[in-house]
Amino acid sequence: MRIPPLARVSAASACVAAALLSAVLLSSCQSAGRLGEYDFADRTVAAVYDFPPYPEVLTGPYFPGHPDDPVHALVRLGSRIAREVAAAGVRERLDSAATRTDVAGRLAARTSERAARLLRATLVDDEAGADFLLEVRVRDYGIDAEEWDAAAHVFVDAQVLILDGADGSEIWESHVRERDPLTPHIFGGDRARIARNVVTAAVLADMSVDDLARAMEHVADYAADRITERLRGSLEEVR
Repeated sequence: MRIPPLARVSAASACVAAALLSAVLLSSCQSAGRLGEYDFADRTVAAVYDFPPYPEVLTGPYFPGHPDDPVHALVRLGSRIAREVAAAGVRERLDSAATRTDVAGRLAARTSERAARLLRATLVDDEAGADFLLEVRVRDYGIDAEEWDAAAHVFVDAQVLILDGADGSEIWESHVRERDPLTPHIFGGDRARIARNVVTAAVLADMSVDDLARAMEHVADYAADRITERLRGSLEEVR
């Protein structure tokens, strides 16, 4: 029997739709890994981290800096002298804020505590004796403020895994790549209306060390929350 062209198109569309649905469902199952095979309650988990000790601030050509500084800038050739002058003083304040705030330690502590709570496991320091290992590899995290008058963003790029402590096999893995605007509320009520409720590079250049330290703390909290929210979503799939 000859199939009309429209019917053939509809059949083909249905096949494509079914294939896409299958791929989505498979991806959904894969995102939860083998979490459903394990009972984490009342077991022990140790956390292992690999990340830069300081967040990165990509602040464009008008912020001086060097890769060896605690908080380093992406330096490019600039032509806006006024902006360079306005930004010149922020280098010292950024470095001071970074050294004052244990960003890496804050990120690790928040991620570990939240992950252990989500797993209903007990957090321990002994990697060798732990039932499970939480391995977090942060490739990059920080504040992107490359455009002087555009909104700055906080970002994280990380890989997180849960491993079986007995044999090292992978139970769950996820790649976390998130980016959101840096909002004024983290700086307190006095900053609520700053720059039309948008934090820009110009705003960062005018901030005090205390303000910049709060921004660094927010970077740590943001990265930890994005990582653990991915774990929460996968656990909800299997519970």
